[in-house]
Order: sequence, then structure tokens, then C-alpha cells
Amino acid sequence: MEAQEKIIADLYQSGQLNNICAHLLEFVSRHRKEILAMTGRDRSKHAYVEATCQLIQHRGSIHLPSEMADQIKEINNEIWYRGEHGDYDRAKIQEEWAMKYASMWRNFRIREILYVVGQKAPDLQSILEAP
Repeated sequence: MEAQEKIIADLYQSGQLNNICAHLLEFVSRHRKEILAMTGRDRSKHAYVEATCQLIQHRGSIHLPSEMADQIKEINNEIWYRGEHGDYDRAKIQEEWAMKYASMWRNFRIREILYVVGQKAPDLQSILEAP
């Protein structure tokens, strides 16, 4: 298991990805028809997981408001940290954070979401097979 995967697994086990779990299940419910169309005739758990992952990767988000709030929280942490070291230019810090870390942050969030998809496969199956 690579380092990021271990970090994500630990976050999941400690409950720190519970918001992602809730948003994922809402996302699957909202996009049920689209996911089912992507699976074609294959109604296996594996097909559901694959289709859900493809849709998430295509869209880049499952719940944009919470993801934006989490990103703002990270930026505010950086502002606080840099302020502790004498750098008080909030606009500059925000811009630097976005240039340095935004892409990595988004990629890591998608990896967290995709990990949760695998963990929640039985729940996805229940939602997708519901009448």
C-alpha cells in the first residue's frame, strides 16, 4: 500500500471521511439513472463501483459546497500558520496557496472519494438496485 493510500485508509478508519461518505451516497442517489446507464446490462457490484468512479472522475466533485469549504479551511490554516511567522498578506498567501496546492488538494480529495466508493460498494449497490 502506497503512503497516500495508507493515509486515506487511516482517515477513513478514524471517521474523518464520514462527510464524504454521506455526500457520496447522496451523489449516487441523485445520479442513479446516469450510473445505471453507464453499467449497461452489467448489474454487478464491480460494474456499479466502476461506473460511479468514472462519473466522479468526469465531474471532479460529489458535493462542491463542502469541498470548497474544506479548501477554504486549508487556506485559512495556511494564513494562520504564515501569520505566526510574520507574513500577514492574506491575498498573497491565498494566491500562493492556490498556485502551489490547489491542484494537489483536488487530486487528493478525488482519491479520498474513490477510496470511499470502494468501501461503500454494498451501500452503492443497495441504492442502485432499489426499485
